[in-house]
Parts: sequence; structure tokens; C-alpha cells
Amino acid sequence: MTPNFIVAGVAKCGTTSLFYYLTQHPDVSIPKKETFYFIRDFYKIQTNDVIGRRDPVRIINNLEDYQKLYSNSKSKAIGEVSTCYLHFHEMAIPEIKKLLGDPKIIIILRHPVERAYSGYKHFTRTKFETLSFEDAILKEAERKKLNWDFMWQFTEFGFYTKQVKAYIENFKNVKIILSEDLENKSKETMQDIFKFLEINDDFIPDTKVKFNISDSQSNNFWFKYFIENRFATKILKPLSEFVMSPVTKRKIVHMLRSPEKGKRETLNPTTRKKLLDLYRNDTLELQTLLNRDLSSWFK
Repeated sequence: MTPNFIVAGVAKCGTTSLFYYLTQHPDVSIPKKETFYFIRDFYKIQTNDVIGRRDPVRIINNLEDYQKLYSNSKSKAIGEVSTCYLHFHEMAIPEIKKLLGDPKIIIILRHPVERAYSGYKHFTRTKFETLSFEDAILKEAERKKLNWDFMWQFTEFGFYTKQVKAYIENFKNVKIILSEDLENKSKETMQDIFKFLEINDDFIPDTKVKFNISDSQSNNFWFKYFIENRFATKILKPLSEFVMSPVTKRKIVHMLRSPEKGKRETLNPTTRKKLLDLYRNDTLELQTLLNRDLSSWFK
């Protein structure tokens, strides 16, 4: 068996939340959140820099291993949730079509400025990014040239139109959702997705947990003393792997994550204005392509 649907991205738009909401459905099977298989060639040239490098263990590099992931999947809807296939559309689309034919495609998008800043905060929270947001943006071209992982392209990720259009032109069934819909109308959005996947759309998943919050966790007791404490992790990691599955473990970590009260980072207004101007034309084109009001993305 192989997937019959792909969530093609985008990072920091709610893909992790969507993954957990989808996997609650009894007719859905997603054995691994993202495999990177359809962009595996990118990782053949990735940087040796520890900071800019993605853990090679997470990357599926050959067809046998990819198919093995799905060998026991017997659900009606079998999928992969990815953060990268939209961005790498030129590489991913031919590979997806070659192996999967014409699967259903789901794409989740977010206000591009909010997405960019969230991507930056993802790395400041994990202590990998030490530059200011403004300086990190200036470093994007250099990091890209050095083949740092795609997640470091904070602003480039927000130019959606060309990428979305490529999927619409190459696949018959493409569904676009917005992260604000997943957050504010989660029940209706998930049921609409279930209908798109042609499975029971009466099913209502638990969507109370918001996964993968990027804000700092320095005042979060559980993160400070257990999850991000190296000494505690050294003891607890082997124990957790023994008593729970990787999916359960990851879910618990996400459930404990939350924005710091009174300390949520905010974007500099001047920087925000520059980025709004940067994305304006692309957002106008996307609005026309999707025939959807994106006026909130101009603010």
C-alpha cells in the first residue's frame, strides 16, 4: 500500500495539529508524519553544519523503506502529512505522480507574515537561532546557498501562489484550507476535510490541543525542568521510549507547550509593514487563484 492523499505543507501553518486531528479518525492511517521521501534528493546535498542540518534519521531515502511504512495500512484514507512538498513543488510533484499517480492533495496556508515570524520563533525557542528576526531574514540567501534545511527560509516560504497553482494544474483533487479556519472553525474544517477524503464526515475529532506552538517556553515549568533539561532528558528519554509510542510521547510534549503569559513575542511594526509590502502582490494573486477573500493578510 501507498498513500492516497498527501498534505503538501506548509511548515508553521498548522500541519502538526492537522496530523493529530486526522489520525483520530478510524478510517485514516498516517504511519509517519513526514518522510521527506519526495524531496530526498535535496538532502543528498544538505549542509554539514549542525545547526542548519536536518537529522538524517528522519529522512526516508529509498522506495523499499517508504513502502514498508505503509505495508500494514488498511484504512480507506492513507496519507502523509508534510511541511515541505509545497515549497519544493518542482521536485516533489513529478515524484508524487510517478509513485502515487493522482492522490488527493491538501494544502494548509497561513498569513505569510505570521508564518515567517513563527518559523523564526521555532528556532529561537530551541536556541538554534541567535540572530534578531531582521538579521535572520538578511541571512536567508546565504543559508540557502549553503543548503541549510528549508525551515530556515523564513520569508521565502510565504510566496504561495506559484506553488499552489502547480499542484492545482497537476492533480485533479486539491483542497486548500487556511490555518485560521483550522483554529477558529476546527469542527467544520475537519468535517469538510473528511468529506474531501470520502470518509465518514460525521466524525468529530478532539481539536482542543493546539500543537507546535513556537513561543518561548522559558517560564513553562514542565519544559524548563523536564523536556528541555538535558539531565532530565537523559534519564526520562529511555524510560518514555519503553512505556509509550513515539506518537503518544510527541502528543504529550505538544500538550504541555503553551504561549508564555504576558511574554508572547510580538513582531516589530516596521518589520511587519515591510513584510506586508513584500507579500502584497503574491497575496493578491493567490486571492484571485483561490477566489477567496484574503483581506486579513494585508494587515
